[in-house]
Amino acid sequence: MKRKLKALSFAAVSGALIFTSACSNKETSKEAEKVEVGSLPKAGDFSKQVELNLSGSFTRGKAEDGNYVQKRLEEQFHVKIINTKTDTWNTDQVNLMVASGDLPDTFGFTAGGKSAQELFDSGLTRTIPKEMLEKYAPRYMKMLSENPPGPIMNLKQGTDNEYLQLVGQYDHVDGVAWGPTFRLDWLEKLGIDSPGEIKQVGPSGGREKIYFTEGAYTLDEVEEILKAFTFDDPDGNGKNDTYGISPYNNQIHWSASLMGAFGLAPGYNFIEDGKLVQTEVSKKYKDFLKLMAKWYKMGLVDPEFTTLDNNKSWEKYKQGKIGYYIAQPSYIAMDDWAKGRAPQNIVENPDSTAKLLATAPEIGKDGQQGVGAYLPVVNLADAFYVSKHVTDEELARILQIFDYINFDNEARWTLYGEVGVHSDWEGTPEKSALKVTPEFAKEEGNSGFWAYNFRTYDKERVQWFQSEYTNKLKSEFYAREDVKEKMLIRPYKWDILNETKLKELSKRYSGQLTTIVDEFRMKAIVGEVDIDKEWDNYVENWMNNGGKETLAELEKAPKVSDLLKK
Repeated sequence: MKRKLKALSFAAVSGALIFTSACSNKETSKEAEKVEVGSLPKAGDFSKQVELNLSGSFTRGKAEDGNYVQKRLEEQFHVKIINTKTDTWNTDQVNLMVASGDLPDTFGFTAGGKSAQELFDSGLTRTIPKEMLEKYAPRYMKMLSENPPGPIMNLKQGTDNEYLQLVGQYDHVDGVAWGPTFRLDWLEKLGIDSPGEIKQVGPSGGREKIYFTEGAYTLDEVEEILKAFTFDDPDGNGKNDTYGISPYNNQIHWSASLMGAFGLAPGYNFIEDGKLVQTEVSKKYKDFLKLMAKWYKMGLVDPEFTTLDNNKSWEKYKQGKIGYYIAQPSYIAMDDWAKGRAPQNIVENPDSTAKLLATAPEIGKDGQQGVGAYLPVVNLADAFYVSKHVTDEELARILQIFDYINFDNEARWTLYGEVGVHSDWEGTPEKSALKVTPEFAKEEGNSGFWAYNFRTYDKERVQWFQSEYTNKLKSEFYAREDVKEKMLIRPYKWDILNETKLKELSKRYSGQLTTIVDEFRMKAIVGEVDIDKEWDNYVENWMNNGGKETLAELEKAPKVSDLLKK
């Protein structure tokens, strides 16, 4: 590493963190220096060798020196790459680097919690001039211009040409992220019809046991199905040992499409009775809780859910006692990364006779049907930073490498090597996932794959790691334009341009507000509190612990509908 990482003890780190925190104010902000872009080398002029300490979004400190990607990049861009030997997914190690100020030249930490503004105000990062991006990263700028309000996101306050960070394109989350599934073999045994024409997801590997339909059940129909799953012995063992639904206690994903049937998405906001309101204190959310409490009282909900996190819930589902479960398209298509998760884990065993039916999201009483958008405004996310120590000439070379490996799809070799040598198609060439052959490291190691890349994927790159069955499901339904138009639930307002103090308020209040919401939801569902009697006290508690201040600040944010036009 060009600037060797100091061996700080955790005690010393604590002191350093205090120092860093003390620096995190306007008074000590590092003003961006004017860059004479015209005096820098032309794009493609690599006559002078530059030494760079590179780190990407996937860096776990395991890149072997002299790896395949490193050698090719060094030759192509005439650079000497110093590999980062720190696990950037490890919070302690990231905090150590941030505290010492000894950062790689580029980084996109998966762990750690400092914002772009905090990193800059602490003197740890530099700005990235728009003029340099236009000269050295034209593919990146094209991507921003095609995803409004990308060009005006992440600008340093008070400027229109200095970016605090670079951002990624997240086409892998495009579309409806979640949908319900039902045990199809149970539906058939109980004589319950599918809500529409059903099709097999795939021909083999367990996918032949998973079916999909664009049809959807209403909430009333779902309730009847859950009753049958619970009380009509769907597994035929003569015992009363099955349940309709099994939530989990550490996330709210289990309710994604059920909440969608009420027009809700967790953490989002909307207008109710003429006022801006957050989902968790809205009348619609109260109605959702009352339905869940009703189902719990009816015995349709697995009573062990209060002690199960998502991992334990997946294991519970695999035992074959649950009939309904939420799933992503990749789960339904049994992509490698999703194996072991419910609900597809019920069909992974070749001897399993279970079958699954994935449907469109449930339909609420007002015809509402949908799921919260994975990202609130557009599919832009993540952060890639440049260290304050990087010179303009080094930045020029970094941007050209960044633009090539992340936005020129000819650079696929930086992720999978050469097809036929380092990797092979899982199925149909160019339409299925690429699999790295066993003699090469899937990430970093001797191959260097993903070692220097950012987390950004256009639609073509998504196809490199998603199975062709997931691609097919998305193109035929989950990410179809008319389905997105009808079913994606977005917030009414969102501060994507950092124009308010919402981030500051979130740091101050999010912990206590989350606790209030989580505790009330759990007690409400299991009947420990009377929702009607306690609702006003719950809302008042939420408002008095930062909610009122947060909503007032949120009023200052732009409408999402306006942001999508920029």
